[in-house]
Amino acid sequence: MFKSCSRIALAALISTQAFGETSKEDVETRLANLESWMQESKQQKGSLELKTEKTVLSVGGRVELLVRGAAPTSKNIAGSILKADSEENMHLNFDAANSRVWVKTKTPSNYGMIRTLIETDFAGSVTGTQANTNSSGLRLRHAYVQVGNWTVGQTNSAFNSVVTLDIIELPINDMLVRQPLIRYTFEQSSLSYDISFEQPETTLRDENGTMVAPQDDILPDLVLRARYYPKWGEAGIAFLGRYINQEEIGKDSAFGWGTNISAKFNVGSDDIRIGGQYGVGLGRYIAYNSYATGSMDAQGNIKLQATYGGDIGYRHWWTRELRSTLSFAFSGTKNNDEVQKLDTNTKEAYTTTANLLWSPVLNSLVGLEYTKTKLKAQSGLKSDLDALTLCLRYDF
Repeated sequence: MFKSCSRIALAALISTQAFGETSKEDVETRLANLESWMQESKQQKGSLELKTEKTVLSVGGRVELLVRGAAPTSKNIAGSILKADSEENMHLNFDAANSRVWVKTKTPSNYGMIRTLIETDFAGSVTGTQANTNSSGLRLRHAYVQVGNWTVGQTNSAFNSVVTLDIIELPINDMLVRQPLIRYTFEQSSLSYDISFEQPETTLRDENGTMVAPQDDILPDLVLRARYYPKWGEAGIAFLGRYINQEEIGKDSAFGWGTNISAKFNVGSDDIRIGGQYGVGLGRYIAYNSYATGSMDAQGNIKLQATYGGDIGYRHWWTRELRSTLSFAFSGTKNNDEVQKLDTNTKEAYTTTANLLWSPVLNSLVGLEYTKTKLKAQSGLKSDLDALTLCLRYDF
């Protein structure tokens, strides 16, 4: 009934605007286009839209405040917890730098819909101090154009997990990588396939255990991914191929690879989420670059190292606005014996997370989350992190 009334109202509006010049067929065509546009608008998270004859421009973003108390002073990243263990026992921090702004456009063409996105946040280089301005630098997150099946520009790597945990903090096996890429996507029914050529970047440890990044990459990283969206949930699997090359000390190269599997299983209104990663030369693609791709000896010989990770979480909906996730995640690597100063190199890390997330109004989030992380270095040195995070967020 409501849909019929809406069509009558829309038809009346279109007919009024085109009185004396529009046929019935033209009205139906305009009506269908307008309904399609309205349906896409409903899917936007509260954005301002400007429409020309062919192009729709949308502006939106996020305001977010994170209040975090942690001991020791450290982010929940495997490579930084150990280094912070000797610092003060407790630190409270307020941070709004993850707030963001985005601009989208969509324009029909003979080659399909042309879509663009530019998104920035404020987590770039800090230009102010907590004592005064608390300024932070503008940072590019996404900048890409999609034409038909092609995506060109900077956005999330196709190797990222299809299914992620519903938590505030980064999981210890975090698979979030954003970088320039050229990607082709093919969709068929409930399946989607991607082939992606992405920016290469190598991180190796030298004999002193220092992370170095040889600027000798000559081939893009290659990602093949498949996504599946059945009624019981969703799943994805991705394969990564990397050509690791260095010419700073002599010349050597190696082939690195990795795989990433993730899935969600619906249990009534709740769900179970799992993920697993493994690779040799996986490096920066897991745990926020906490583990090196491999090592490089004094003669420049490269030896890649194995890296792994996994996570599992259960999300429960208490009400339509209130939900919780209990999760466990781990990551680790087999550091090469050639690397010295192993006391500073992470071997493995484990995290348990529990939260309570409330969305009192549309596009809002009030969340409280506890994180317990345990870390072990190659030398056997251990470190713990306890963190309590309050997240206040509104998407507009």
